Amino acid sequence: MFAGFTAVFYREMKMLVRRIGGLGYLFSGLLFPMIYLLAFGWGLGERVDVAGGYFAYLAKGMLAITVMMNGFQQTALSVSAARFYYRNFVTLRLSPISDNALVFGIALAGMVRALAAAMVIFLTARFILGVEILSWPGAVGLVLTAFAFAAFGVAVGLSIKGQEQFSIIINFFITPMTFFCGSFFPIVNLPTFVRQLVQYLPLSLTNQLLQANHFAYDTWGIALELLTITLIVYAYGVYRVRNYREF
Repeated sequence: MFAGFTAVFYREMKMLVRRIGGLGYLFSGLLFPMIYLLAFGWGLGERVDVAGGYFAYLAKGMLAITVMMNGFQQTALSVSAARFYYRNFVTLRLSPISDNALVFGIALAGMVRALAAAMVIFLTARFILGVEILSWPGAVGLVLTAFAFAAFGVAVGLSIKGQEQFSIIINFFITPMTFFCGSFFPIVNLPTFVRQLVQYLPLSLTNQLLQANHFAYDTWGIALELLTITLIVYAYGVYRVRNYREF
């Protein structure tokens, strides 16, 4: 079922190594969360009262955003570029690799990209800002989120007809999650009807896991919800590959 995914994963990672050559590729993806971490942390740090301090809270939120953005955006752009510009995605479809293995290999590489970017945020928070921001529930949340959004990136990369549609996904789905899913402030501060809309979105679940210090009954429930979303998104990615047509 998953035979051959290592070849796809190796291909994606080789492409990543080439892009990182000048370091601009990596740091361009980190510029957004680092600016927000420093701007909001310095500007609002003493004015926002949350358990553990606002800098630690915000750094955890930036971890979630970094994983989401890098997992989704880089994967979707890679798949769409293979379709529209290099026109070599059909080569993967013609290879003796199952649809499950194809999506798993691409999503796994996207997960590694996302976690590598998150590691820079983690190291910055720990050694420069002096705050501990990662627990076991948070680590599980980051891994699931990275894979889920990478798999979603595969599905979107195969679904869009052009870059304009990619911008629509960013503006109407990714950006609202960035600001309303608990990365900058607890979602309990939101109006009730908004909180009910966003509390089960994957980034909200990730932030809840990041804010937890240890696993408990509720935390395991949140992790199970996030795992369910991950499996659904992965299945959707496989569906999009299975029904993909070049023309």
